[in-house]
Amino acid sequence: MNDRGFIKHWLHQGAAPPGRGRSLRKPPAWVGLPLAAIVLVFAVLIFLFGGAVLAHFGKKRAERWFAEAHPGAVLQIGGLDYSVRANCLVAQSVTLSTTDSTFKVGRLSLTGVHWVRLLWGTAALADALAGARLDATSLEVESSRTQYGIRCARLRASLPDSTLLAEGIEFRPLVGDEVFFAAHKFRTTRFHVAVPACSVAGLAFEEILTGKSFRARSVHVSRPSFDALVNRDKPVGPFVKRPLMVHEALAEIRPPLRIDSFSLSEGRLTYRERLVAGADPGVLTFGAISMSVAGITNRGDASTTILLRAQGDLMDAGTVKLLMSIPIAPPDFSLHYSGSLSAMDLTRLDAFLAIANHIRIKSGNAKEASFDIEVTGGQARGWVKAIYENLEFAFLDKETGSENGLDNRVVSFLAKELKFRSSNAPDAAGSMKEGKVNYTIKPEDPFMRFVWFALRSGARDVVCQ
Repeated sequence: MNDRGFIKHWLHQGAAPPGRGRSLRKPPAWVGLPLAAIVLVFAVLIFLFGGAVLAHFGKKRAERWFAEAHPGAVLQIGGLDYSVRANCLVAQSVTLSTTDSTFKVGRLSLTGVHWVRLLWGTAALADALAGARLDATSLEVESSRTQYGIRCARLRASLPDSTLLAEGIEFRPLVGDEVFFAAHKFRTTRFHVAVPACSVAGLAFEEILTGKSFRARSVHVSRPSFDALVNRDKPVGPFVKRPLMVHEALAEIRPPLRIDSFSLSEGRLTYRERLVAGADPGVLTFGAISMSVAGITNRGDASTTILLRAQGDLMDAGTVKLLMSIPIAPPDFSLHYSGSLSAMDLTRLDAFLAIANHIRIKSGNAKEASFDIEVTGGQARGWVKAIYENLEFAFLDKETGSENGLDNRVVSFLAKELKFRSSNAPDAAGSMKEGKVNYTIKPEDPFMRFVWFALRSGARDVVCQ
């Protein structure tokens, strides 16, 4: 008996359904919610009990049925109310719990559902929800296994308008930094992300509900902030599996994916590295970030590419611009990226370099810099050009953080082995030192580290004599 036949049988018999859901024996994933099951439960409650009884007897039956159908999961529904005239179902709260995760919704309002057609099997779920509008507040997902939680102050979806709006989104650790890192034996990264608003237009809800594909015309994220902290006071973990590159990660998504355009405005990124537990970390920031990405997809031939444009202010001192082209179906790991850095006081980088790399830039001004890098088969080659002047470094003692604490033999060795070019500018003939990019991807390199290490190889070639 299929799901619709089962519901009709339950309606005729007037009895609580036995444990079903043979294909759903495992609890739902912590980031998911079995929407179809909950919609069907609400549908039955509406037509069996009506508004008054629905809020009491009906929801208890639904909770019991859900527990039987999904062993290990618990559904708790707050006060329920249904307005026939407005075709509006309201739940004051919904909580779904598994052994290691919890999903909560404060207030949920659902309108425009074709309940009769859904119950009696005359319409598929996607058709019954074609006119639906959802408004939910205070959504929370918490996972004790990952030590992370997601909050959303409000979520609004309109299937007729093909739109989705999420406000007050936050992805955060559930514990403090010291407790978080104490749970990891090896070096890891703690993330904290806040997104005041995210809007999606042209969202193909019908295809999503039927599992055919995920398509959207545009996604826009406003004023997001990203914070990452790495605990370098712990050792690097053993190599287990090579990180996926962008095209590989997209290929792992089974349903066809297509987002025509993604944009981000007024973003801020803060990257931190700490070398001693509890000590102040080195801090690197990018502010006023704007980004646009066109052609995000996981289907296409070798010529299909994702095009990314971005810019932001490095340490609130210099503007970085980036252009990146990523093939989605290359025979090997390939991409192309280029960009530039505007004039900048290089000593602003000391907030990161002094702690993370034990180097202080005593003086130095960048006039302009640019780079162009081609990656083929995991091998990066290209060039870095930089015009700068009065560049002077100091090496710092790892224990004291002072340049005076270094042993003279160490200072002599560094001065001998690392000779820096204090200035780089075009001569009378217009030529100057150009850094060569030459970096091969390592098995443990994630995508962004590879991109940075390749660029860094060219920057070092400019600065080091």
